[in-house]
Amino acid sequence: MKKTITLLTLMLIAMLGFSQSFVMINTNNQQETENLFKNDNLKIHYYNDNFVLATAKVVDESMNVLDNHAFANTDAYYIVYCGKENQENYISGVKNAELLFKNDNIMIFNGAVEPYKNDGMIAVFNKEAKMAVAHRDFPVITEENVIIREMMDQVNMDSLQATVQHLQDYQNRLWNSQNAFDASDWIAGRMAALGLEVEQQPFYASTWTGSGQAAPNVIGIQRGTLYPDVYVVCGSHFDSFSYEAMYGGGACPGADDNATGVASVLESARIMTQYEFEYSIVYCAYGCEEMGLYGSEAYASRCQQEGMEILGYFNNDMNGYLYGDVIHIDCIYPNSVAPIGDYYMNVGSVYFPELPIRHVNFNEGDSDHTSFNNHGYMGIYPFEDYQHYSPNIHTPNDLIGPSVNSFEMSQQYCRMNIGCLAELANPVSEPHIYCNPIEDFQISEPYWAGAVFGIRISWNAPQEGSSGELVRFDIYRNNEYLVSVDKDDYNTSGEYLYIDSDVDVFGFYEYYIVAIYDDGCEAVSNTQTYDDIPEIGDLNENIVRYEVYDLMGRMINKDVNNLESGIYIVKYVTKNGNKVTKKIVK
Repeated sequence: MKKTITLLTLMLIAMLGFSQSFVMINTNNQQETENLFKNDNLKIHYYNDNFVLATAKVVDESMNVLDNHAFANTDAYYIVYCGKENQENYISGVKNAELLFKNDNIMIFNGAVEPYKNDGMIAVFNKEAKMAVAHRDFPVITEENVIIREMMDQVNMDSLQATVQHLQDYQNRLWNSQNAFDASDWIAGRMAALGLEVEQQPFYASTWTGSGQAAPNVIGIQRGTLYPDVYVVCGSHFDSFSYEAMYGGGACPGADDNATGVASVLESARIMTQYEFEYSIVYCAYGCEEMGLYGSEAYASRCQQEGMEILGYFNNDMNGYLYGDVIHIDCIYPNSVAPIGDYYMNVGSVYFPELPIRHVNFNEGDSDHTSFNNHGYMGIYPFEDYQHYSPNIHTPNDLIGPSVNSFEMSQQYCRMNIGCLAELANPVSEPHIYCNPIEDFQISEPYWAGAVFGIRISWNAPQEGSSGELVRFDIYRNNEYLVSVDKDDYNTSGEYLYIDSDVDVFGFYEYYIVAIYDDGCEAVSNTQTYDDIPEIGDLNENIVRYEVYDLMGRMINKDVNNLESGIYIVKYVTKNGNKVTKKIVK
């Protein structure tokens, strides 16, 4: 018994001896922050212009101790943006986390909590942060690049609106909902159609609503021609949130927050994939931003671990609500990444000298650029208006109309995103031609329609994103041109249909379809094969009756299993009423 007590005592002493404190240290300037990163007593997990959060081996008077046993009882600490006047009401609803700190703008908890109405709650993990540094000097822009101007001019407001409408129509994109997974798949499909290298990055989230797999990040890479392993990155989050969706089965359509950001990323990709660049460009869409920047943290952390060289990160989050009548940009970033902020202002001054852009320090929210800043990369957050952003975010009214009221403004933000990416990535050529093939290409078994046999060929239009406009479809049979179908010749369900009746229905045929575009690009479909020489046993249970004929057209009243050796024609009717003819060999 004494040995057991002694052993437990030694274990307790050891645990106390190795215990570290989770602390907050206020900072007055960037130099103070840099000095703290050099302090061997500290492991910094998060920093901004005003303070750092760290674990400390030894505590001194400069530190505000938030937790004597850092990360002992929680996977993450949470920074919640909530003004002083609303804090007590918020705290009263917290059940499974302890308040560690509060001031006029934020609260810090030692466990997962729900977001406040404002955007950008931050989960601080037991990972070591890195001070953001410029991997290469940002270029000084003195005049327009005609190719980049050409890209900017292609930003289409209808295209932006179509993406926002599609994401809004999910009604909710809560972090682990099926809708969020479906949105991730849809975005991945859009990126793949543009020819990007696409990955859906899975990650785990532990939130106040539960733990599990979040809808995965979507990462699309456009490889550079000279420096494929050096990157320029833009991103947005695709999840949405509202109390009504969490508690009452209501909606969180998330049109401004953040379908507008996703639209900017996808529209930038649609245009920029028509060009070649010296450096690689990465287009990102993150899951689970609303619960603590989980998605961007997962990707930025991996980038740091893999030693990726990222020249700059440009965030896209909320750019569709125009306050007043003058389109403007509020650019949010900490002073530690001022070089990329200056670069953004420089691009704006050359391409859009009439556009007001200002650097602001935002104390009411945050976004995914912070994940990159805290993993050593320079990132900024162009925002619609830090004092008058959409009042409808995180509500069922975050819709096109009340919340997204200016696609002209979204267009301007997207143009700036393209300009900043392109100037860093350095375009090296004229637009290259890229076009998408048809979708859902199918051929059916031959059918009997009166005295006519035919093979039914159907398909759907290609996805958006091609460099030219669609003109027509050319159908080929056995590698020979058969017929053309106009792009507007589709049925009420949006399906294209052609019946090939000039065939021997007992033959062998291969079909493919070429989508023809006005810039000369031709996208070839996969090949579909028709081979109608079945064995007797291939006739399936869907047949309700059949008639057997010899090759002279005479009916033979025999069961197919009792036929003599030879070639026969069988006409049969299926359960759904289709009349089908087959040639059989016995």
